[in-house]
Order: sequence, then C-alpha cells, then structure tokens
Amino acid sequence: MNLEQFIEKTKTALRDYFGGEAEIKTHQVYKNNGVLLQGICALEKGKNIAPTVYLNDFYDKYEQGTAFGEIVSKIVRFMENNRVENNLNVDFFADYKNVKKKLVLRLINKKQNEELLKQIPYLKFKDLAIVCHCILITEEIGTGSILIHKHHLETWNIVEDTLFQDAFENSPQIEPYCILKISDMMKEVLKCTIQERIDEICEEYETDKTELLDRTLENMAQELEEKNIPMYVLTNQNRYYGAASMVYPGVLEEIGNILQEDYYVLPSSVHEIIFVGKTYCMDSFVLNEIIGEINRTQVLEEEWLSDHTYLYQREEQKLISVLS
Repeated sequence: MNLEQFIEKTKTALRDYFGGEAEIKTHQVYKNNGVLLQGICALEKGKNIAPTVYLNDFYDKYEQGTAFGEIVSKIVRFMENNRVENNLNVDFFADYKNVKKKLVLRLINKKQNEELLKQIPYLKFKDLAIVCHCILITEEIGTGSILIHKHHLETWNIVEDTLFQDAFENSPQIEPYCILKISDMMKEVLKCTIQERIDEICEEYETDKTELLDRTLENMAQELEEKNIPMYVLTNQNRYYGAASMVYPGVLEEIGNILQEDYYVLPSSVHEIIFVGKTYCMDSFVLNEIIGEINRTQVLEEEWLSDHTYLYQREEQKLISVLS
C-alpha cells in the first residue's frame, strides 16, 4: 500500500468511526524548509476548526509493521482528546492595530525556503531569513501562530518596514530570550525524554521514577561540568523557535561579555543556538562537519536551520559565516 492508498483507507476508517457527526478532510501542509506533510482532520458539524493529524509518520510505522487498526486507534484517540469546543474567531486579524502587538520574529534557512519567501516579507540575515508570525493564544487551540504573507500587508495597507519594526519591538517582550549553560539545557532535554518514557524505563529496570530521574540528571550534569567547556545555549522561554533570539538587539554582545572572547555560533536548530568560546573550540571546518552530520541524523528536517558555523568577533561586534 502506497501513501496515497494509506490516506484513503484512513479516511474511510475515520468516516466509519465518526459517522455523520464529522466531515473527514485531508490537506497538504507546507512546513519549514519545504517539508510537505499530509494532514487529516475530523471537522464536526457547526465547527470551523479541528486538530490536524499528520499521517506521514503513521505511514512509516505502518510500513515498519504496525497494524493498521492500531494506527487508526491512535489517530482517533488523539482527535477525541483534542476536540475543540468552540469556534475560532480570527476577526481581529483583519485590523493591523490588533495584530501589531502580537507580532514575533522567526529565523529560518533562506535557500531551503526560496519558494515560500517569494510569498512572504523577510529580512536577509547572513544565509538565513527573518520572517514574522502573529501569535495566537486562545482557549480553543492553546498557542499557535499565523505566518505573515505579502497579501496581509496589502490588506492592512502597511509597508514591510512597519511590520518588522513592530516585530522587533514586540519579540523580546512576547518571547523573552534565555541564555543557559549547556549542562542546564541538556538536563531539561533529558528530563523531558525520561518523563516521556518513565513508566517503560522504570518497569524495565525495576527503579523508582523519582530516583531514576534525579540520579540520571545528576550524573549528566556532573559529566558536563567536569569537561569545563564554557558552552551556552540561546533560546526563548517557550523553547520554540528560540533561534530568532539571536537577532534581538544586544544579545550577541551580551554573550560576548559572558564568554569574554570571540566565539563560535553553532546553529543547533530553529529552536536554539549554541555558543562556545573560540579558544575552547576545535577547527571551525571540523565544526561544520559535525553540525552537518548532526543535522542529517538528529534534527527533524523542518527544524533544520543551517549546516555551518558563524564566528562572532567581539571587538568589531560583527558576525561572519564560516564556510567549508
């Protein structure tokens, strides 16, 4: 069964489950870096919004041997647990006065998003692109965002300079940046990973949950501290698209003051950036190889930012690309 057949079979299964209570819709969703995902939703009568389930990963699991019935059960469970009670009201979006205070910056790769960038306003930043999103916080969907397109500017009768001026002003307040030691960031990541699998791990090793979590985090922190390499992570408080914090005014200078030297900027993903002092780091070209390998094997395609390092020259207050 190919992907198209899988999608049709899933639609049929969901129609059988929901009956006439919901319309089963499929649609393609373009994500960052040109990633195309196949989405499906069950839109209930009288509603204008429903949670989307992306079928690509489910199809991969089916190809790997997971039973189709098990996959449908997981999709149904997600849809049932995330049902939207009220309609989403986006009338505010028609008036720029309502939008301007909700604008934030996002940082994406320029080359990988060439087609998208033809449709949206952006600022060039090295080999990257700064774009704008409007943050949505509602009871219906929680936190979401709308990518700003050129046709939005025409509707609002504003120019790009106005858009970016407001976004640069708002972003540090709406999504404040955080500078963390690499050990602290790794503990956060490790904690989330363990908590996702805590029951499975504890059952396998017959270990108390709290004891396992505390011991693992302590060992990880000690190992990182012993290496004594001053590495820091820049992100935002939401840990979501935090790489954009790099373009906030004064942030690169602040990191230079912390490290007290020139430093390399390692584009970990669209969500965070890693910084390491130049004297503590290996050859920049080796760093590029490492970043490229990590991106190919550890980072989701839609979260990829760049395959090479940047060097911040502290005296000149200048960021330069370090290409292989």
